[in-house]
Amino acid sequence: MNQPKAYGAFEKRGDNTFRTSTFIEWGSESEKSIGACLLLNPGKANFDKRFEQYHSLQILGHATGEIQIDPTMRQLIQLLEGIYGTDHPLKGRFHIYNLFTLQNTSSSHAIDQFESLVNRGEYDISESLVVLKELQSHPWILLGWSVEQNSRWKNLELTKDLWRRQISESKVPTFGKKHINRDDYYHPCPLISTQRPTTLTELITLYKQKFKKQRFPAHAIKPNLLIDSKPVEDSNELDYGWFKSPTNPESIVRGFSHLRIKNSFKLRAYLYTERGNGNGVVYAIPIDKDLPYPEECDQSDDPFLSAPKPSFALDDFMQAIEGDKTPLSYLQASILFHELKEFGARWHGTSWSRDIILPLNEGQKTHFDYCEWEMLKDEPEIIEPHFYYSFEGNPIAIFHTINDIGTVTLNRYVHTFNKEDYTMQVELTCIATAATLRDDIYK
Repeated sequence: MNQPKAYGAFEKRGDNTFRTSTFIEWGSESEKSIGACLLLNPGKANFDKRFEQYHSLQILGHATGEIQIDPTMRQLIQLLEGIYGTDHPLKGRFHIYNLFTLQNTSSSHAIDQFESLVNRGEYDISESLVVLKELQSHPWILLGWSVEQNSRWKNLELTKDLWRRQISESKVPTFGKKHINRDDYYHPCPLISTQRPTTLTELITLYKQKFKKQRFPAHAIKPNLLIDSKPVEDSNELDYGWFKSPTNPESIVRGFSHLRIKNSFKLRAYLYTERGNGNGVVYAIPIDKDLPYPEECDQSDDPFLSAPKPSFALDDFMQAIEGDKTPLSYLQASILFHELKEFGARWHGTSWSRDIILPLNEGQKTHFDYCEWEMLKDEPEIIEPHFYYSFEGNPIAIFHTINDIGTVTLNRYVHTFNKEDYTMQVELTCIATAATLRDDIYK
């Protein structure tokens, strides 16, 4: 059985002991992070007195190695096993950070000691912070530095602020049992042992609500706000070739309640028509700029369309989109991306507009009864649109579609978002193709 072990690094400074780093490890072949937590300060976990490291710490003032597992670590071990399950052995490290590294089993006394050391210039409040790159190596961070509060603990509040800013900059998702009125989080291991199972259940539930796959009904993919779109550019109905779109692509964004356009940008588009065919290209441009005429622009890097591109346009219009970072916002952003990519498309210019997002309604099921599917990939376990965070902490939105252009195909769209914004990488996979039993279906 894969029994976890705990490791720590310690320093002695005068009469005080500081545990400067700690992690729990499952297996020894992987150093990959499986999570992290930020607590108040180190408890009593230390070296076994029979081990050489214990004596090295007393004599040399520093030591590193395996340490005994204390109640907080046991609670965290149960949390990790509850999150990831016990069917497959865990492999990797769970890192334990603290607001300050002074070792003391009494939280109130520890904070008073910490405040005194800082006020005397013997401890720097930023000492426990870790570099951004290390934080970003974690898929998530559990916050649990306790909800104790006292007006005299000024340095503690400053340290919390430093950590909050660092975590915010890292874009690593967090969770924890939050105080109802403050930005503080209950410790994952209550002092009263009978309360620990309840806290453990609450934390596992909070994790699953945020990080496990969240399924959506079919209507979640639709815009949910009514928008009156007004023309933004003059246009001649006889225009052909590239011209400025009179239709505002921003109306598509405003149809989704969890998304918005950043204040400093606006969306504008060019359209292209030729003998009934049509294409379009959307750009995010500064709010104080006007869309130039196509002939005033250089061409974009897209060899297919050779579209005009203003020199001041963003490379990706999704850079101008922001939202509330909820799972639904990422699903809406994935739909928005495809809608804007095919803005202005007509006839042979269309592709995405023929995608029907699954599951099918009753009328659509009847229409596709003529299909016999030849599976190219494994059948999806979840057919509904769904969302989750990757192991690395990236938001991911997935949905499946049927497209009947030419060969009927069953497709999977995987949208992997960057942690810091709504830009994404899209992976399209054909899962199956269908032979037509009724050739007259389109006649």
